[in-house]
Amino acid sequence: MRKKLLAVSILIFLTIGLFSTYASSGDVPMITKEQLSAILGKPDLVILDVRLGSDYFSSDLKIKGAVRPDMFNLIWHTVNEYPRENTFVLYCASPNEERSVINGKELIGGREELGLKPCTHVYVLKGGWEEWLKASLPTEKK
Repeated sequence: MRKKLLAVSILIFLTIGLFSTYASSGDVPMITKEQLSAILGKPDLVILDVRLGSDYFSSDLKIKGAVRPDMFNLIWHTVNEYPRENTFVLYCASPNEERSVINGKELIGGREELGLKPCTHVYVLKGGWEEWLKASLPTEKK
């Protein structure tokens, strides 16, 4: 019984560790709230609000100009509306920006099997939604 419990504990630990490594790896560059604030309103900027449903629906605000991808489909359904050369900034409310990083990797990697070319300028907002709010930077009603 103890061996089984130990094996399950190790499996859980490894799974959590692998997810954390995947989500926090440096494959997606970060942008600070100050940097994003400085480029708000630029025509080639696309801000993607990828907060989980509970985080998204518990607030009536979003970053000014942000769009909400259809979270029931691939993020590509929204991104396909814009040129691949645009600057895409993702933000979420997850600790360590896990949700943004996972979606950012998807955009950077492309989906060749679906004929979707990679995006060239993809960033994750460092500190995400919480840091943006704390700094009282521009928001708008959803």
